[in-house]
Amino acid sequence: MLNNYKKWLLINYGMRDSRKVLIDDENLSSKVAEGEIPSLLEFWIPSRECFVLGKNYAKKMERTELINKVKKEGIPVVIRSSGGEAILHDSTCLNFGVIIPRKLCPKLFNIGESFSLLLSGVMYYLKKIKIPCYFGKTRNFCPGAYDILVKRKKIVGASLLLRQKFCLVHGTLFVNTQHEYINKIKIFYPSVKDEITSLRILKGKRINMEEVTRGIIQGYRESLNVTFFT
Repeated sequence: MLNNYKKWLLINYGMRDSRKVLIDDENLSSKVAEGEIPSLLEFWIPSRECFVLGKNYAKKMERTELINKVKKEGIPVVIRSSGGEAILHDSTCLNFGVIIPRKLCPKLFNIGESFSLLLSGVMYYLKKIKIPCYFGKTRNFCPGAYDILVKRKKIVGASLLLRQKFCLVHGTLFVNTQHEYINKIKIFYPSVKDEITSLRILKGKRINMEEVTRGIIQGYRESLNVTFFT
């Protein structure tokens, strides 16, 4: 399946504004689709707090007063090209993206298999560090059937964009996220309670982001048998 596409581009932005990354992704997606650059894996830690909304969800929210209410709170709202609802990006989260050409895998027409393939490196890493994770859906917080859960709590939120020539997955891994995160996301999900977990909560200590990044990169090497260049 991946034999002709073994070498991927690796982009590690470090600390970067999510708005800038998501804008850049539109250009990168076009280049992947046209074969100008290979499949890629990207990482960034948000340099400022913002709410990120899926494009369709954002259109729905525009018909309500909620977006204006959020803006009055002083937290920027960013629209991503991929799906999903609303998620908060802050410096406790590690964000990642995977973009591959559609011809790489015809089965990417299947949404479940798309998530499974493109999140395989993250799943590999989490299981390697003994996190009992699985694909699932939370009750209230940005519920998607292909998020990654631990004991019914979300540890990775993921969204997908399928186009004729490329496939893109955005993901947010809760690394050093703690319970105060829930209070901020309640503006979109008032009934949300204890529905997230993080590596810090599960391991009982602060986690080094670069170690997590390296672990996920290795996870993709192992799960998809690919190599990376920068």
